[in-house]
Amino acid sequence: MKSVMKILSRYVLSAAGVALILLIINFAVLAAWAVQNSRIEQKDYSVSQLADGLTKSGGIYKLSESARNTIEKRFQWAMLLDDNGNIIWSKNLPGDVPLKYTISDVAVFTRWYLNDYPVYVWRHMDGLFVLGKAKSSEWKYGMEVPLKVMDNIRVWIPAVLILNGAAAVLLSLLFGLRLFRSLKPLTKGIEDMAEKRPVKLSTRGLLGDLAAGINKTSAQLTKQEAALNKRDNARTAWIAGVSHDIRTPLSIVMGYASQLEDDPNLTVSRREQAGIIRRQSERIKTLVSDLNLASKLEYDMQPLRKNTISLPALLRSVAACFLNGGLSDGYSIDVTIGENAQTAFLFGDEELIRRAVSNLIANSIRHNPDGCAVKVTLEKSLGNCTLAVSDDGTGFTQEMLKNLNHPIGSGGLQNHGLGLTIVRQIIKAHAGTSEFHNLPEGGCRVVLCLPVSGNC
Repeated sequence: MKSVMKILSRYVLSAAGVALILLIINFAVLAAWAVQNSRIEQKDYSVSQLADGLTKSGGIYKLSESARNTIEKRFQWAMLLDDNGNIIWSKNLPGDVPLKYTISDVAVFTRWYLNDYPVYVWRHMDGLFVLGKAKSSEWKYGMEVPLKVMDNIRVWIPAVLILNGAAAVLLSLLFGLRLFRSLKPLTKGIEDMAEKRPVKLSTRGLLGDLAAGINKTSAQLTKQEAALNKRDNARTAWIAGVSHDIRTPLSIVMGYASQLEDDPNLTVSRREQAGIIRRQSERIKTLVSDLNLASKLEYDMQPLRKNTISLPALLRSVAACFLNGGLSDGYSIDVTIGENAQTAFLFGDEELIRRAVSNLIANSIRHNPDGCAVKVTLEKSLGNCTLAVSDDGTGFTQEMLKNLNHPIGSGGLQNHGLGLTIVRQIIKAHAGTSEFHNLPEGGCRVVLCLPVSGNC
């Protein structure tokens, strides 16, 4: 709604501003045109100057060269009347112009026309000097304005400008309100589309075509959303079903493999083969469990059983499980808790957080078969705890780093296992962030930033 009001206000102000600017420009151009025309006329000729150019010498009237050129260029003919109304001199006098005039005739044509010829007159020392132009060559009209009106012109001009400005603002406001009424349902429709709600707008009115386009887009998005939800639900249900169906036969395989591994009647090589079967079966079980968990986390189907977790205790417990679980001598796990993080508590799902830390440590062990030193550190800052797991092993490939830090959809790590995918999803579910880096001296470092509760 605020965006629509912003558009409306800018539309009204822009329309009003354009109208006022055009009004001022037109007024200025009109005034400049009138002044320029007046200057041109005064510069090129003057009736009084032309009349002065007609002189009498030895009883004969002579026209100066400049006056003759001006008359030929600007006028068609000229004549001089004496006090009795007789023509005593003329130049290019048309045949339909009378040769004798009364006082009434002179009074009629003095300001306007003589037989449809536009005429201009000036008093000459010997009579009345008359200049004529061609018929239909000039429009002449007299205008009388009371002096009081002219005295008030300084008030009238600003008043007219203000009235025009007010009219421009009012008209633009009316048009803007019409635009506002058309945009309001469109804005609501776009907001509904953003919230994944179906939209059905009226296609009548000024923006009917745009409304029809929004309706069509909404229908397509609704259809696509339904198809995606159906696909995602089917995939999640399939993964959950497969995971459930695999557990039972896999448990049987693991049980028999464990029995064979402990059977003293078998040879050592056979018992070792049974041990391999058991360990690989356990790995398959872990992968199936990871796949099921990653699918649920991806689509927010994994319920979070949150409670207050002591992060230092959890980290020490995870490290102890690895060290007491038969970890070979080539690996070491060092846990360092900062002084300000000794009482760090997190409100979250303890099993998932434990799973994330375990996956990071297991990832370092799995990808460094010749051994490595794993370091787990915990530091506390304002409102957050930084949990880092690093090793001095081979590190990540550049492609893996790109997919880890900038995943594209849910399949960004398909070629690198599910362990790190689950870590990122678990931290995201707890409103945290995860970053993956390679260390300059070798190895890698994963930094998890989690919001801590008010008890820390």
